Amino acid sequence: MCGGSSRHGVLASEQGSIRGPELSSSGSAGISAEPPLRLRVLHIASGDGWGGAERMLSVLLEGMVAEESLDIEVLLLNEGRLADVVRDLGVRVHVICEERRSFGELVWAVRRWIAGRDFDVIHAHRYKEIIITVLSMVPRIRRLVVTVHGLEPWTQFSTRERLLAWGPIALARLYGAWFVGVSEEIAGRLARRVGKSRVVKIPNPMPPIKCGESVDIRARFGWDTRRPVVGFIGRLEEIKGPDYFLDVALRSREDAGFILIGTGSMEAELLARVRLDSLGDRVGFLGEVPDATGCLRQLDVLAVTSRHEGLPMVLLEAAACEVPVVAFDVGGVRDVLDSSPAARLVPAGDVEGFHKAVDEMVRDRDGARMAATSWARSVQARFSVSRTVSSYLALYGGCTVHPQRSLPSESVRRM
Repeated sequence: MCGGSSRHGVLASEQGSIRGPELSSSGSAGISAEPPLRLRVLHIASGDGWGGAERMLSVLLEGMVAEESLDIEVLLLNEGRLADVVRDLGVRVHVICEERRSFGELVWAVRRWIAGRDFDVIHAHRYKEIIITVLSMVPRIRRLVVTVHGLEPWTQFSTRERLLAWGPIALARLYGAWFVGVSEEIAGRLARRVGKSRVVKIPNPMPPIKCGESVDIRARFGWDTRRPVVGFIGRLEEIKGPDYFLDVALRSREDAGFILIGTGSMEAELLARVRLDSLGDRVGFLGEVPDATGCLRQLDVLAVTSRHEGLPMVLLEAAACEVPVVAFDVGGVRDVLDSSPAARLVPAGDVEGFHKAVDEMVRDRDGARMAATSWARSVQARFSVSRTVSSYLALYGGCTVHPQRSLPSESVRRM
């Protein structure tokens, strides 16, 4: 059942007097010595699933709730895990359920809800939400921030998919939105399409890892307690490459178990292939796990076989859990992986190279795990929650003070 909170927070008065932080050339935020008035920020997301974008938003909000300069609300289009997580953070959540509404009715409901509240910044996530947000605000659109969490290469899109992805971006640009690319690759592609002055790169934050109960993977499948385990965590969809993962399992020369964690439209096809290739003794399916970090900690290698990625939260979670990684060099993966022996980058689609990298790590899994400790420290320094929150604060402050002005000329940069 859809529903939600309707409580409201402190209104920011005299928007012209709000003095926000500037974006520095290094990508961090320089906070003004003069404390700003509280900015009222609304995040708009779907909330119908729990993927990388939802995980990122929950971590971002957890970092933002401690900021005295912000008053945050969240508008979701569905009840679900994201709504529960955000409420647990103490953030006000309102749900306008899309399930029983046409698209036009949904836009009108969101429009009426926004019209009754005075937000300083509205922050939209994902494509559908961008369209709904813009249509809900026209003709009076100010201070709109859009985060693009993933943007497949042009060649991977059908004509319809290109329209669905780039159409909302073009519409938001027409009405003066500021864009956030979560990776160097996405920010660069956005800049070429909408202009450098409207784009900033702000990477996803490394999530805090909480201890909790988890299924024992090896016991679950009757494997020896010392058997190496290679894992895939993500949606079982073509873009995530679970078929590549089975290719790697088939070619592996080591006695490792291969685990797929997640669900999706390819599940039946993948199960059939496991039977056909006689992989049942080394490949297991765990299905959807509410919090996969407990399983992640048990892996000897995390395999990221995606055909494209924005900046995968699962990579940041692997670093936080000090788990070695082998990944295809797609999207923003390179931003996270470095020259550490615990983080191997393989050319996109090179299954032979991928399985060799996995086998090398499995043969020296103790060494790879030790190397992952120093890799984790490097990732923490570059992708801390505080750094990401500071960058968003700078962006909010800048677009609030000068709603029609472009971002600084160095907005797209390496962080």
